[in-house]
Amino acid sequence: MAFLDSLINGASDAILVADIKTGDIVFANPAAYKLFECDENYLIGKHQTQLHPPEELEFIKKKFEEFISSSNYNETRAVILMQLGNKKSVLITSANLFESEGKMFSAAYFKDISHLDRLDEIAFEQSHIVRAPLANILGVTDLLLEGGLPEDKNKQLLEALQGEIIKFDAAIKRISKKAFL
Repeated sequence: MAFLDSLINGASDAILVADIKTGDIVFANPAAYKLFECDENYLIGKHQTQLHPPEELEFIKKKFEEFISSSNYNETRAVILMQLGNKKSVLITSANLFESEGKMFSAAYFKDISHLDRLDEIAFEQSHIVRAPLANILGVTDLLLEGGLPEDKNKQLLEALQGEIIKFDAAIKRISKKAFL
């Protein structure tokens, strides 16, 4: 059993085991306490729905039913509540059910994917926030290259160009800051 203890306690992903009849958590490995940023008394005995924010409960109940009614591995993205109430995105993968001492249990593996939320924000900024000033810069430079505009219009276009470049620079700085959190 030392081999299994080593695998479970050394796993980088959180492992939670729930009694499928009650939905209560009966086991959590050390990675689970780290993921939920909690002490050892926080997880054991909690109903599995208490690990998620209220707005996720219907979804989580449905997924738990799917997990315990299937012999296949299933996975879903979800949000968990840490002990102090902060939220974190996770990928939950279910394992086959198993029996112990006359009770049926389900194990689930929780992987922290909160870094993907940051990547989604960065992708949105790149595709929407950065594109607007870049499109405006291209438009202004096209007008300037065409020439034939009065001197005062050229000055206005150059001022507009400078303003768009400043917006572009600020967007890139925000993205860089998020990328290196």
